[in-house]
Amino acid sequence: MKSLIDASAIHSAAHRIRKDIIRTATSESPNLSSIIKRPVYLKLENTQIGGSFKARGVLNKFAEIKSELPSQRFAAVSGGNFGIAIAQAAANLNAHVTIIMPKTAPASSIAKIRALRIPVIVTEDVREAFLQSELLAQQGYTILDDCDDTVIAEGHGTLAQEFIEDCPALTDVFVAIGGGTMLAGVATALKAIKPEIRIWGVETDGAASMDRALRAKTPVEIEVSSIISTLGVPIVSDRMLRHAQAYLEDVLIVSDREAIAGMISFGENAGQWVELASGAALAGAIHVAKKLPSDAVVGLVVCGGNIAAQDMRNWIAYSSQD
Repeated sequence: MKSLIDASAIHSAAHRIRKDIIRTATSESPNLSSIIKRPVYLKLENTQIGGSFKARGVLNKFAEIKSELPSQRFAAVSGGNFGIAIAQAAANLNAHVTIIMPKTAPASSIAKIRALRIPVIVTEDVREAFLQSELLAQQGYTILDDCDDTVIAEGHGTLAQEFIEDCPALTDVFVAIGGGTMLAGVATALKAIKPEIRIWGVETDGAASMDRALRAKTPVEIEVSSIISTLGVPIVSDRMLRHAQAYLEDVLIVSDREAIAGMISFGENAGQWVELASGAALAGAIHVAKKLPSDAVVGLVVCGGNIAAQDMRNWIAYSSQD
């Protein structure tokens, strides 16, 4: 059995990618603090290169495989942000990549990738996207896997090192879970620096593959029905499950509508343009806030902001339906 990520690898990743990423701000939010009834601090990865934390893991991965870039073809499945991060890195490094995305991915994300002249294959759903990646693997493509790659997770973990450095008082950090690599990296970094800190995962009903795995104590494939493509992973890997088992307090399940309400609240109460996964993290914090100690200090990883005005309108309309 492979071991958990070592915090030293996250330190190495931070050194490796430091010149290529933004050290995003940590910001206190008085209005969200008044809602949650605890001090709330935001790690603003929506302002990161490419609009999400994904650049950290992708750049760390590309640094590892740099010698392979001229000769290999790569492919990746993405609900949006991972594809954007790969496309930007590939365009800068002249790497040959193909991105596979379900049609539920934001049209704006697909457009951003195609604008970089990176091929995009759009599939009917996320299951079909993963099947397409298997076909490309059979054709000789190297698959970049955002759901089971510790090098990518180590890159993601660098955001947590910055977060706890900027706000050492943090007691409870909320992280949206897709495939689990951000959770693995963030939890590893935070627990290494502050073992007593509590890490909470957040998923949406209809994309709760980590919650199902934790309950079954083994990865379980689910039918993804959530509208949040960036969280819609049908099955988590055994490796990412082990990190969740080691570090999580719990997984909080919120509805798509609660995630939409969280996204709107970020705009209205924190002045932040964010996507639904970030809204889900806020909704999760609201769910558990009353159970937190009175001296708790809450941290929210604002994982991305890659949405267009039309995406926002569509999701608000969806939340208004009976």
